[in-house]
Amino acid sequence: MTVSRDPDVVWTLRRGLCAGTIAALTAAGAFAATATAQVQLVPTPGADSGTQQQQPEAPTLSAPEGIAVESLDSVDAESVGALSGADALSPDLWQGLNRASIAALIDGLPSRIYYPAARDLARRLLLSAASIPPPDGDPPISVLRARVAALARLGFAADAAGLAASGSGALTGMDGKRVLAEAQLSALDLPGACGTAAGVGPGAADTFWDKLLAFCQAVAGQGEIASLSAQTLLDLGEEDDLYFSLLDSLALGLGAETDGMTAGGPLHYAMLAVTEAPVPEDTDDSLILSLAAQRGDDLGLAEQAALRGLISAEILAERYEAERFRDSAFDTPLEVLDRISRPAARALIHQVLPRWDLPALKAEAIAAAIRISREDGVLLATAPIFAEQTRAIPATSDLVWFAEDAASLFYATGDIDRARQWHGLLRSAADTDAQAAAGDARLWHLAVLSGESGGALGRSRRGWAAAIEAADDRGAGRSSYLLGLVDAAVGGNTMSSDADLRAAAMAAPAELGTGSSALTLHLLARAALADRLGEAGALSLAALAAAPPGDIAPQSVIAVVRTLQSVGLEGTARRLALESAFLTAQPTPQSQ
Repeated sequence: MTVSRDPDVVWTLRRGLCAGTIAALTAAGAFAATATAQVQLVPTPGADSGTQQQQPEAPTLSAPEGIAVESLDSVDAESVGALSGADALSPDLWQGLNRASIAALIDGLPSRIYYPAARDLARRLLLSAASIPPPDGDPPISVLRARVAALARLGFAADAAGLAASGSGALTGMDGKRVLAEAQLSALDLPGACGTAAGVGPGAADTFWDKLLAFCQAVAGQGEIASLSAQTLLDLGEEDDLYFSLLDSLALGLGAETDGMTAGGPLHYAMLAVTEAPVPEDTDDSLILSLAAQRGDDLGLAEQAALRGLISAEILAERYEAERFRDSAFDTPLEVLDRISRPAARALIHQVLPRWDLPALKAEAIAAAIRISREDGVLLATAPIFAEQTRAIPATSDLVWFAEDAASLFYATGDIDRARQWHGLLRSAADTDAQAAAGDARLWHLAVLSGESGGALGRSRRGWAAAIEAADDRGAGRSSYLLGLVDAAVGGNTMSSDADLRAAAMAAPAELGTGSSALTLHLLARAALADRLGEAGALSLAALAAAPPGDIAPQSVIAVVRTLQSVGLEGTARRLALESAFLTAQPTPQSQ
């Protein structure tokens, strides 16, 4: 088939088809069932899809008497943000960097971010309003485009769409419009994405727009036109097996074949969401992984998605609840844990806990869940689920053997009051129970990182090193790492003299783990010295992505914690240190 590629001909065809497509989408509500969290970015276009939508005029604000208002140096759409109050980072977070450097840092943010504290930092970094230096090149580099694309890549779909809407005036040209459309697709706002496609001018060389328009046509029920568009793309040499399979499914009512295909990007994500086709295994795309985790029956995949923050702990708990077991498994669940997969074992524990009334039985099951979660490297994902179930267990003296696990769980998930209840149980038994005294000591670093202070910590600290180092043959290396974390996060280890710290450092054995690149750590130190918050935050995220939690070199984590502390992100530094310490300090197993 021969199709004219004359820009005016293509533009005429595109405008005519897209106007009908969007009208049909709007009238039929074709996407409403799928877009449960839809973010409307632009008014739904009418017949004239190319008409510019007038933006509402911003209100004029005046500050109350005695309140100073500080404007951003560069007041333009590039600087917009979506956070306020304590959540927003400083407006000068990118000081000392040109646009190219800022964009390079944002473009390089890893999609795999495992620590909840680090994921929260990434979101704040990308959504905070901040001064951007004036353009210094032609064409000018758009930091906003990089921010929106990074949010979508990390799985923050609604945030990406909202930021794109706030700064739509800066998303110009083909690259800017594509970022906007992909943000809309990430948020499953198909009317918005189709409207953006309709507004693209003639002569667009990027076949993305043709593919998006054909998708819009198929969803709007214009199957024949969509098939014709797809054939044109094939004739022009477009190679995207998954796209064409999903489009055929929509346009022709065929079953989508996705086995062995590669999935990635917002367009694939939206098409998979609409068609409900099986998600291909070959993908590391955050949005598509979250879709697969919610839809499929692979518990291991769901745990990995939760570990990366792509699905919530509540969704993972629902997946655990949906797992099916034989009735006999509930008779002696702890005895079958070694005969089923580890994700299934955690699901079985999750299901059996509400069936049991005895606190001691519940505690034994949760202790087993913590152990196997730590061994498998998914403890940060499962901790909120089992912490919720631990709340039903009273902190009584007959459960002192469980107190260390319970306190650790609550320290790590931010329930400090309950953590201190269980920690207090250990302290009250420490004078007469050697195991309780050791458990109290092993919780010292978590208590310090959570903000606790007072004389009770002094006693814990005195026995801390011995208790940690007695755990296993790696105990000495573990204790030196934890001391470094506390020193980096708190800004000084108040329970040790400088001489004690130096002596411990001189005697510390080598630590295992995959280190961050030397260049990353070098630039991280430079950013900290120059107090460049944005650069320090972005490089910290890159350093933490060197390996999954538990495998990353301790010195890399300490360098990140120290850097975040030095640039004013004390809360994030402590949270990160607490999360890492929770994974690292594996206590001696205790039995009832």
